[in-house]
Amino acid sequence: MAKQNIHKLALNYFIKHQKELCKKYKGKELLMRGAKVIEAYDSFHEAAAAGRKLFGSGNFSVQECIPGDDAYTVDIQPLVFA
Repeated sequence: MAKQNIHKLALNYFIKHQKELCKKYKGKELLMRGAKVIEAYDSFHEAAAAGRKLFGSGNFSVQECIPGDDAYTVDIQPLVFA
């Protein structure tokens, strides 16, 4: 499975199942591989370390499990130089 597909599948799965995942894992960091939750951790660092050990760098996703679209959107502001 291509890395891009792993991450896209994970994000799409999270968005589709966010409500039920938050009931079970609210506030946790989800270690995901494709459309599957592998494990829930208390911190991003724990989840990332476990993901690297299990799958190698870049072959997994870590998703913060919180309600709302803030869990999967980023607001990027342009830099303004004076």
